[in-house]
Amino acid sequence: MHNTYWYDGPQELGSVIAHQCGAVGLFSSKENPDFIIHVSYSGIVASLLCEQEPRSAMQSDAIVRDRDDSKSPGTEGILDYVDKCMIVKMFCHTTIQHELLETSIQGPSELYPEYVHIWSLSGKDTVDGRKVIGREVLSELRRILGVRTSLWGTLVGVRPTKLTHKLWDSLGDIDRVRQELESTHSISHVKWKLLEQVAVLERPYVAHVQQSPKAISLYSGIPFCETHCTYCSFPYGLIQNYGKVQDFVDVYHRDIEHMKRLVKTHGLEVQSLYMGGGTPTSLEDGDFHHIVHALGTVIPKGREFTVEAGRPDSLNANKVQSIVDAGVTRISLNPQTMQDELLRIIGRGHSVAEFLAMYDYVARHTDCSINMDFIAGLPRQTVKNMEENVQYIEQLRPHNVTIHTLALKKGSPLYGSCFANEIPSEDVVQTMLDETHEALLQLGYIPYYMYRQQYMVGQMENIGYTLPNYESIYNIQMIEERQSILSIGPGSVSKWIGGSDFRQQKQYMPKDVDTYIQDIQRLLEKRTLLSNEHWRDS
Repeated sequence: MHNTYWYDGPQELGSVIAHQCGAVGLFSSKENPDFIIHVSYSGIVASLLCEQEPRSAMQSDAIVRDRDDSKSPGTEGILDYVDKCMIVKMFCHTTIQHELLETSIQGPSELYPEYVHIWSLSGKDTVDGRKVIGREVLSELRRILGVRTSLWGTLVGVRPTKLTHKLWDSLGDIDRVRQELESTHSISHVKWKLLEQVAVLERPYVAHVQQSPKAISLYSGIPFCETHCTYCSFPYGLIQNYGKVQDFVDVYHRDIEHMKRLVKTHGLEVQSLYMGGGTPTSLEDGDFHHIVHALGTVIPKGREFTVEAGRPDSLNANKVQSIVDAGVTRISLNPQTMQDELLRIIGRGHSVAEFLAMYDYVARHTDCSINMDFIAGLPRQTVKNMEENVQYIEQLRPHNVTIHTLALKKGSPLYGSCFANEIPSEDVVQTMLDETHEALLQLGYIPYYMYRQQYMVGQMENIGYTLPNYESIYNIQMIEERQSILSIGPGSVSKWIGGSDFRQQKQYMPKDVDTYIQDIQRLLEKRTLLSNEHWRDS
């Protein structure tokens, strides 16, 4: 299994390469990686472009590929000069060179002992140039590893709809966006239709957001769970193992009060608030009650206020009453799948019967809209299992449904375990997603937001579906990154977004809870400073 690489080059291109390598399942590792991608600079590149060989669009944009740069005698040509060029070379370890497909070994590496040079290209050191280099690297990795071309073509990254809206802004017409994505990224018709449907629904939320610079959303993160799901790589600990919960709760209240003052000082309009994690409902009843009520004072009554109660075993009647009293309007109950055997394999602390009982209780005792999360591609999961999940959706009729594709992450317990070998094949997972998508459409659900992750089975996607008029504003704004979202709690990220290009200023809260507690004063002072700068002239 060839699944590691190391990148040796400038940071600007490194982030692009990381996305491409993730798209074929390669993890970054310094320890004897299977592949090394090395980048160097040349001051001036002169490439011979024969008059009989017209330049392709790709060559004119960025690429000069392993070409003899000397002008042959008697050949009429044109020398193309590029001010600054990156030379990209790919090396593979000698132990795997004969296992790769259609690879032309160009010789042993002088830079890296035990590696051979298998491929190279050169391209412009510009934003567009780096994107083209990235697409070429992805195509080459797919070829030599035997990874099929994705229905997304060469389009990688977390937010394909964000790119769609950006192109829509500049091109002014959704059909021209389609033409651009098909020509540049070779995106398939089926993925374009998904992108188009989601983008059209989202458009009213994102097209005129600049006209309301003081409209924001809030995120509140609780960094604890009661059990560790095997597919999860988030760095959150088990709440029962943390000995300073009361210190955390006290500091968290300071964080909330500070946010409340910022909202008042700058006259901000909070459109939505999402309380996530971790598992917020893993808190003890009293602590949960006080925190959710404090959050309820930051957002006007009746606005979208979501609480993620992902594990039904962490929810009880007292917490449900606290949710109601605090003015929560939306709750997320996430079974992930509805088979007891699979729930045990992935480390969930509840049964199907317990989930159904809690769902019924929430539906009867609250007016909240309800979201359910499912994952396609779990170990030992079958197409029939996903069909059963859809049957439960039809029975329960949640307002929102999110269908995730399993992303096998290196930091998760599942990675490297025996169950990793029992993840369904790409074809099976694609069948699960296709059949589920069609079934949800038949049930009246509409895809309203989507995103992708690295290391997903088959380079697929996560899709949020909604019944008409129940879409989550927070999910749309969080994915599209056109509205400022300020955050509370460890591991969260505040994003101040503004300008015609939706530029971002970020503040990362420390993931370590002890560090968060110790540094809270400095963190709040920095949040004040960044907020003052952002809303200085408004």
